[in-house]
Amino acid sequence: MDKQRIRSRFSKAAQSYHSAAVVQGQIAEKMINLLRNLFLISPDRVLEIGCGTGFFSRLLLQYLSPKHTIFNDICPEMIKSVMNIVLSQHSSQHYSFICADAETFSLPDGLDLITSCSTIQWFEDPSAFFARCHTALHAHGILAFSTFGEENMREISSTTGVGLTYRTQSALLTELSALGYEILLVEEELMSLTFETPLQVLSHLKKTGVTGIKNHRWTKSKLQAYCTEYIDRYAVGTRVPLTYHPIYIIAKKKMNN
Repeated sequence: MDKQRIRSRFSKAAQSYHSAAVVQGQIAEKMINLLRNLFLISPDRVLEIGCGTGFFSRLLLQYLSPKHTIFNDICPEMIKSVMNIVLSQHSSQHYSFICADAETFSLPDGLDLITSCSTIQWFEDPSAFFARCHTALHAHGILAFSTFGEENMREISSTTGVGLTYRTQSALLTELSALGYEILLVEEELMSLTFETPLQVLSHLKKTGVTGIKNHRWTKSKLQAYCTEYIDRYAVGTRVPLTYHPIYIIAKKKMNN
């Protein structure tokens, strides 16, 4: 996983991400509703991994009202977006920012909640990250995240041969249980956006920072072949779909680990 390339692509998409990332916004809303049912009082210390432009950050501050929130993202442009949200809408709350790769920076300790939406699929070693989270959480602390499963963007991977390798729900649960987490909740679903053409699908992905993460060179003939195959295999009437496969997991650190 080329982290520098990831940082570059998401930085370029910082201005368009918030309007284009419709599904990611819906995922953030679902995650905050799951957490609201769990946290009946405001948590003291919360770390959000991969805050992006602040879809989930807004909801986190609004509905959980943590006493101190630490926002992390690998892209400076994304961190600036969340800074603007916090300063303009939640200036009375305590917060801090860490612009760094979440797989390598030292996690703060004594956390009540580590949470993340639509980020962990970009990690090289999620299991190692989960282990570090286990250390950073206090007794009975919560790890809550959404990521994407194997069916995510299946239309793109099947027509281009390019795509991320996604972990299954069962693999994630096995890793978490082995590290000393108690699984409190797990859900997954398939969501779909539709577009007029396969080229619009690529434009949508570019606006959310996803395209170009791997080195895929488009030529005129490749682009035509992609469009033809996409329509032949997936068109429904005059439109084409793009599938998202979010997985939601909430786990608690066990006392005896």
